[in-house]
Amino acid sequence: MRAALALALLAGCTGTMEAFFAQDVVDEHLDEPYIPGTSDPRQHLDLFVPRGLASYPVVVFIHGGSWLHQSKDYFQPVVGLYRNVGIALARRGIATAVIDYRLVPAVTFAQQFDDVARAIRWVEEHVQDARIVIAGHSAGGHIAALAAFDEVRLAVTGVDTSAIAGYAPLSPILDLQQMADSSTDNAAIATQVFGADLAFDSPSTHFSAAVKPLLIALGGNDVPFLLDQVPPAVQQLQMLGAPVTFDQVPGRTHDDLVLQFDTDDDAVGPALAAFVLAVTSSGS
Repeated sequence: MRAALALALLAGCTGTMEAFFAQDVVDEHLDEPYIPGTSDPRQHLDLFVPRGLASYPVVVFIHGGSWLHQSKDYFQPVVGLYRNVGIALARRGIATAVIDYRLVPAVTFAQQFDDVARAIRWVEEHVQDARIVIAGHSAGGHIAALAAFDEVRLAVTGVDTSAIAGYAPLSPILDLQQMADSSTDNAAIATQVFGADLAFDSPSTHFSAAVKPLLIALGGNDVPFLLDQVPPAVQQLQMLGAPVTFDQVPGRTHDDLVLQFDTDDDAVGPALAAFVLAVTSSGS
């Protein structure tokens, strides 16, 4: 991290229990604006840095919430989301930017995606020699997967996609039409967020073998429509020859995948950390 930024961030701290137990190995820099001069709290991120390391890969983590709800501090005082993700990875030598973004309907999905891209640009500009993996859960997993298969959307915003080594969508929505067909509630969400052209914003529309390494995770007891769509999508990608690793975690629900980060029951954090370290190594 650039020296000036590091000095400016040293004052960042938190009174949470997670921070107390991680303070010997993790530095937390909370509520950093990723757009200069923004007054919108949703255009901020929390950066978790492994202490004592001169060099480290970086995960940009995108929270879920059906594109309509939640934030990076969602239920933080109660269940620790989503700082637990950043702390868990930083303990393993991986810096993590847990980002916020504006929500539909206050903005369009295109503007929401632009916020994510701007946050990635901030990481590229403020972390020296950034080797980045884009990860996200649920709706955040959708955004991560869409970026993976349509990197032009990132590039046109000024993101240096050559700095991105891989993508890790967790419980991602890959096919918006299948989601919409699964229930009237999901159909209403799809229409509100994406309008009539669901194919354009579906990662599955853009599937190809020409994608950077992927880690796709799913709970064994995940949301039913995701259990219906994700495994066949992974099979399709494998048949195309895409570099995809699939981790379906037995017994875990949709929420477990993120709630259990940095706990004894965490099955996704170690797998994600191993993936990040593998794809960002100098030999990969």
